[in-house]
Amino acid sequence: MPSQEEYQLLIQEPDPTTLLYNNNEGVTSGRDNIINSAKNTIQNYRKKINAFLLPKPKGSDLLKDKSDEFYQEVYDYYRRKGFMCIVLERICHLITIAFVIWFSVFLFGCIDYSLISENSQLSQVLVDQCVYQLSWKIKFFLSGFILLWLYLFSNYFSEFLRIRKIHYFYNCKLKIKDKDIQSISWNTVIKKIIKLYNEEKAELEDQSEVEELDAHKIINIIMRKENYFIALINKECIKFSIPFFESKQLLTNILEWNVQWCINNFVFDKDGHVKEYFLDKDKKLNLSKSLAQRFQFMGIVNLILLPFLLVFTIAYSFFRYSEEIYHQPGSIMKRTYSLLAQWKFRQFNELPHDFEKRMNRSYESAMTYLSQFPNSRFSIVSKLIVFISGSIITVLTILTLIDQEFFNSFEITQGCSVLFYIGIFTSILAFTKGQISEDYKEYDPQTLMENVAQETHYYPKKWREEAYSDEVKSEFESYFDKKIYLILRDIYGLILTPFILMITLPSCSYKIINFFEEFTVNLSSVGYVCSFAIFDFRNHGNPDYGYNVENNMEEIKEENESEAEDENEEGNEHNVENKTENRKENKYSNEGKMELSFLDFRAHYDSWIPNKETGGLEYSNYINNSKMKRYPMFSSQMMYHPTSIKGKEPEESSPNPNVNSMMYSSSLIFSAMEDMFYNNNNINSSRINYAVVNQIYHERQNSVNN
Repeated sequence: MPSQEEYQLLIQEPDPTTLLYNNNEGVTSGRDNIINSAKNTIQNYRKKINAFLLPKPKGSDLLKDKSDEFYQEVYDYYRRKGFMCIVLERICHLITIAFVIWFSVFLFGCIDYSLISENSQLSQVLVDQCVYQLSWKIKFFLSGFILLWLYLFSNYFSEFLRIRKIHYFYNCKLKIKDKDIQSISWNTVIKKIIKLYNEEKAELEDQSEVEELDAHKIINIIMRKENYFIALINKECIKFSIPFFESKQLLTNILEWNVQWCINNFVFDKDGHVKEYFLDKDKKLNLSKSLAQRFQFMGIVNLILLPFLLVFTIAYSFFRYSEEIYHQPGSIMKRTYSLLAQWKFRQFNELPHDFEKRMNRSYESAMTYLSQFPNSRFSIVSKLIVFISGSIITVLTILTLIDQEFFNSFEITQGCSVLFYIGIFTSILAFTKGQISEDYKEYDPQTLMENVAQETHYYPKKWREEAYSDEVKSEFESYFDKKIYLILRDIYGLILTPFILMITLPSCSYKIINFFEEFTVNLSSVGYVCSFAIFDFRNHGNPDYGYNVENNMEEIKEENESEAEDENEEGNEHNVENKTENRKENKYSNEGKMELSFLDFRAHYDSWIPNKETGGLEYSNYINNSKMKRYPMFSSQMMYHPTSIKGKEPEESSPNPNVNSMMYSSSLIFSAMEDMFYNNNNINSSRINYAVVNQIYHERQNSVNN
């Protein structure tokens, strides 16, 4: 028992352990200090990261930078959903390539397959120091792939430094956080850019030299090169025919990259603008020869790199699709649009995300159209294979349920267990079952093709008249092909690419150069662009799709008369008329692409007002008046009674196919309007525009034929 003095000492100097466990106030204060210190440390690191990711750029504003690269990166940042998504995408891509390289070397150089049957562990069949024992061929390929990986790494790192600028622009200038990019519309981003541009313009003392900015100019900057490529394919100035098989065209990703590299680096300067000497008529012949040489040079380069590309593509395709084929064998037979079809169907000034949505809406109609042509003979054989495979799988499954050992140890053939055969026959069953066509009660390929064209906006004359024929079906099937065939096409396309570059494309070089000279115009504050992309109806408006060209014909005729006088031609009057007609025909876009592109652009960017000088406003008013004239339900009185158009069906079929198409265009109107009243979106506005233009086309064709 402590003495009195010791007791007093205990009171005055309490035990430290007692203070530690009983003084709650002191413990809480210490814990708060630790938490606050950690928070401050995290906040400091966050500030450093933000300072790195959001560097303040030089200059007072970013909108003074009107370079193609800037606006393209602004859109690319939006499409790829922000900074972190882009970084993760690039990192995963590098890891994927590294894995393909490493795993391929491991499989082909580090395993002694002759020892697998004698051993049961992976370590027992591995080759010691396999990297040093690789053959010179594998080392040669490995060195090439490592150089490719390092090249991509350097490109992605430089891209990362550029993206920081765009990250700052979105977060600090447009006030759009990365989380909001996941759901915000591109049209809203465009409006914010224009608003910011106008605010900074208002701060300038002299605004006379500053041009207005609108959605049309921004999209033309972003799609300057793509618009030219779309137009080149639309006007058939460039073809991808396989040598000695002129009717067969092949466009793969590697061929697309080569062609665009040859054209873009030759025609456009470092700022993305068309070089002025390409507009000189006297230099067309020399320029076409230079372009042909570039095609041939890239053909030789591709021929040299063919072994590397072929090995990598086969290995990547195997690792990419093997798991999908094993678990979902039928998925490899699903259809999708080929690369050539995508360029044919894409419209002027149509950004990739809008184009993908439009193509997705056409899939169901495209599949339904092809199902109108069942392969009855193949279906009969497929049903037989399905019956046999299903019977074998059923028997093996029942025996497995009865006796578990049967599943594990019983071998049907030497070295092949029950599990092996169940897997084989299940894959056969899934594949062949997907090839059995269903029995459709209705047979109307013309109407279904009209449905497809409503979204693809590609409707050649032969398709309009003979959608029921096997020839049209085969042509459409080449555009909407099965996934397995597209994969194989990419592989054997690597072999054909050098020959297409060296043989086919040089013959197209003069048409390409001539197209740039004829169809390039200078758009204010944007620079040289494709004249189709500015929707120049004065020069390119097609009367078959609703534009009135009578006012322009006299001007063109006068120009041809002056040219004829200079050349002292005989029979001037007859020649002038022919030249006037041919010249105007050459100025049109095929399949009404410019007209439909214009109407879709207006549907997507409702705040944009067309320019009167190009005739766009005139054409827009004509289409709107045609809607009201042909379909009075567009009037304000009908807007209050949407139920009056419900239930409308196409008229009974007529022996005249043109009449049927016109009637079906009317049914498209009713269907699209019904959706518009209840869903209120611009998709249906686009469908209505297409239906009206399609009917105008048929009316014009009928008047010409009669």
